[in-house]
Amino acid sequence: MLKYYRRAGLVALLDAIRTPGRYAGMNGVNVLTNAAPDESYNRDEVVRELRRAEDAGRNGDHAFAPEFTHPKQGLSYGLNPYTDWSLAQLDATPSHYYLFLGLDWYAISGLGNADDWFRYLQDPFRDATDRYWHNLWAWIMRQHEVAPTGRRVWQTPIREQEAAEFIRLDGGGFIFHNRIPYLRPAGFENAGTDWYRAEWRNRSVREDAEDDLRILREQTGGQVVAICTGQDSVRALLSAGFEGRRIVCWGAHPSRVFHPATFIRKDLWFRGRAYFEC
Repeated sequence: MLKYYRRAGLVALLDAIRTPGRYAGMNGVNVLTNAAPDESYNRDEVVRELRRAEDAGRNGDHAFAPEFTHPKQGLSYGLNPYTDWSLAQLDATPSHYYLFLGLDWYAISGLGNADDWFRYLQDPFRDATDRYWHNLWAWIMRQHEVAPTGRRVWQTPIREQEAAEFIRLDGGGFIFHNRIPYLRPAGFENAGTDWYRAEWRNRSVREDAEDDLRILREQTGGQVVAICTGQDSVRALLSAGFEGRRIVCWGAHPSRVFHPATFIRKDLWFRGRAYFEC
């Protein structure tokens, strides 16, 4: 998998995220991103630690941290499952990039089924209940329909083969990243808490996360459009040197308030290469 990150020029981002001492004082676990060399990635250790994380979640062990042989070993093959899959669909170096910037990831204990983890890394569409992922791709590919009530709804689940072909035809690097790139502690609720707000108030976390975005912008040669969910993300992107004209803010999260009618009314559809014509 790391060959795709090398080709896309994103290895520096992986290294930065997994540099010891990053996000000082974080209340989380920085093991989602992998920056270990290909030959050092240990699948058996990943499965073992995912199972230990599940146990920690059941026991309320918020202090749980995985134990890997390589200090930069991560649970993903690269940045995260979404980006791993997306970059692997390309046949050549990306000519441009799309950054989808979210809020935060799950608790490490709720990340995924250990027995299914590697199938998920290869095909994140297999989880039809992942509303973020399927709604997002329905928006990207403009796949929606009219329900019997007359309301427009997303036409989901999305088929992996259709999204893969879309990426290859576009030729861009699709990067899915969160302002806070590490996982919540084991046993933490994934929703209904202010975890990410408290983390973002941590100056060290915020500055390192913004530095991640700066590295990403530099490694893509500035040929990147950022699509995000709120004003905190907009401010972080601007602080990292992104151009305001290449930041698209929905004001809604794909897994929650995110409806086709809104994008029709506001003309906020995914524009692909047309983003780079202005």
